[in-house]
Amino acid sequence: MGAKPMKCLSSSSPTHTPKEEYITGQSEEVGEILGNHTEQPQSLNADAVKLSSNEPTPGPENTGTGDGSSWEEQLYIQQEQLEKEMQETRKMVTRLQALLLHGSLPEDEQTISLFGDSAINAEQQLILIRTRLDQSMEESLDLKRELLRYKQEARNLQAVKDALQYRMSIQEDSVLQLKQELLRSSMDKEDLEGQNMELQRKLSDRDRLLSEYKKELAQKDRQLQQHQPKLEESACTLNETNHHRMSSCENNGYSHMMESLPSSFQHGVGDELQLVRDALRSLRNSFSGHDPQHHTLDSLEQGVSSLIDRVYSTDSKRRQDRKGLNKSPGRRANHTDRESWPPSSKIPHSLSSPVLSTSTSTKVLYFTDRSLTPFLVNIPKRLGEVTLQDFKAAVGRYSNFRYHFKSLDPEFGTVKEEVFQDDAIIPGWEGKIVAWVEEDHSESR
Repeated sequence: MGAKPMKCLSSSSPTHTPKEEYITGQSEEVGEILGNHTEQPQSLNADAVKLSSNEPTPGPENTGTGDGSSWEEQLYIQQEQLEKEMQETRKMVTRLQALLLHGSLPEDEQTISLFGDSAINAEQQLILIRTRLDQSMEESLDLKRELLRYKQEARNLQAVKDALQYRMSIQEDSVLQLKQELLRSSMDKEDLEGQNMELQRKLSDRDRLLSEYKKELAQKDRQLQQHQPKLEESACTLNETNHHRMSSCENNGYSHMMESLPSSFQHGVGDELQLVRDALRSLRNSFSGHDPQHHTLDSLEQGVSSLIDRVYSTDSKRRQDRKGLNKSPGRRANHTDRESWPPSSKIPHSLSSPVLSTSTSTKVLYFTDRSLTPFLVNIPKRLGEVTLQDFKAAVGRYSNFRYHFKSLDPEFGTVKEEVFQDDAIIPGWEGKIVAWVEEDHSESR
């Protein structure tokens, strides 16, 4: 063992270092040992084959307990030998591993430590250190490359993480907006439901009021139908009385019976007029304040009043004429002459013609927009002399009004005539003036 280190020290080959020669020598010895150990199991196997061939084959006469025990002993011996060989093989493998790792066997290290052999000099240590340094550098480079790869992967993962966080924040914002819109829509829905309930309540109230109005209207219609016969009966009675009086006056205009007729006629007509007015008042009370039927009732009452006024005026004229004829006998001839005139000359003047009246004042009946009841005033002028200026002064309305007067047109009959000029003569109707005063809503007339 001592010659080998000397041989290694005397080697001066630049390509083969002493450490490499030592390692190659040790590997050759290990190869020889492994070859010997591999040859031993083969020889053992050959011996076992020879023994098995030399042993007699068991026949039917040799079978027994003795043969069974010999085979078991042989197997046991072979097993022990195999175990020993396995242990030796393990030892050799461990020595080879130590040789490959450390460059020397454990026995060589013990001999070097005991005898102080200086086979491994400073150059060998330097070579070992350099090889280890190279290995360390390669390992460090590998580790650096792995570190760079891991850092790059970490950066990629961080970028992916940031992108995912950004997308998550965007989605959270969108979810928050959707929640706000959902809350707003729910609030709007609640408001609409509240408004719907309020409208339904109002609609139910309107339906209830409509049903009540329908009931009231039906009740008023029944009342109107109940009062209609009374009104017609009163009108018929009044017409019959007027016709009877007119016929009596034409037949016996100057009889003593006519002298006593006006008082009884006036009393009867007053009763009938009061009955008509009561009926109209009851009808007017059955309607509401702004019902359009009030206009119809006012027109009816106006017609009845004008008819009574006409009867009274005719009666008063005839009484005055009779008194004048009784006082002056010369006038009777005129009366007889008038009776001998043709019937066409007896036709009275037009109801709307401005004929001078015998009275010194004129009654004016006018209606306004704000009242359903007409107003009555007197103008101290005769009919046919009253102008629009006099009418304005009497009613107290000067500007921003339109004035219509009831008159009789030869072509269209009863019409409403509008007067614009202040000095124009106002038309009359049955001895008085009937007018309508309306506000002028237009910019200029």
